[in-house]
Amino acid sequence: MFTAFVRRACPPSIAFDLRIKGGPRLAVVVDDGTMTVTRDAPPRAYDCTITAAPVTFLLVSFRRTPIWKAIACGRMRAGGRRPWLATRLGELVATP
Repeated sequence: MFTAFVRRACPPSIAFDLRIKGGPRLAVVVDDGTMTVTRDAPPRAYDCTITAAPVTFLLVSFRRTPIWKAIACGRMRAGGRRPWLATRLGELVATP
């Protein structure tokens, strides 16, 4: 488990189910300004499910390629109850 502080104001609680193709399934939960990442996502009600190719996810996360390009090429997609929150994940995490 990894815990970090988020850099921007956000809703009180957001839960992402992050599925990396060929890799782990991660639960990313933002709660009261603290982000917790857990491997092998436990069952719960997630707001947004993000499925992505590993390289594409890193490029989008580090703002090296635009998210719309990854979606248009079919390398990243969002689903779940609130799929529009997928664009917020990149805003919440500070990049190196």
